[in-house]
Amino acid sequence: GMGGVGKTTIARLVYEAIKDEFNISCFLADIRESVSKTNGLVNIQMELLSHLNIRSDDFYNVHDGKKILANSLSNKKILLVLDDVNELSQLESLAWKQEWFGKGSRIIITTR
Repeated sequence: GMGGVGKTTIARLVYEAIKDEFNISCFLADIRESVSKTNGLVNIQMELLSHLNIRSDDFYNVHDGKKILANSLSNKKILLVLDDVNELSQLESLAWKQEWFGKGSRIIITTR
């Protein structure tokens, strides 16, 4: 939808209301802007892993980050909000397959 209509606000309210039902919850804001910075997707992957208390200095590219995420999240019930996604590659790098996440996980995505 159009910018400024409240998608992020609604996503944050839902996140705050249900996050306690999950083992891990993570709200990744402004993905479109974050990705535009140097190593943006890798940095976002590292941010997500930091919510899992996983040392994230073990990888330097998106492909390795995807493998670590898939292995780390698969047995956890996680709530993940991906705010302001604007490219498929962002989803591929952060939440590509259902098998990456444990049973009962929920992914909320906002996009224009």
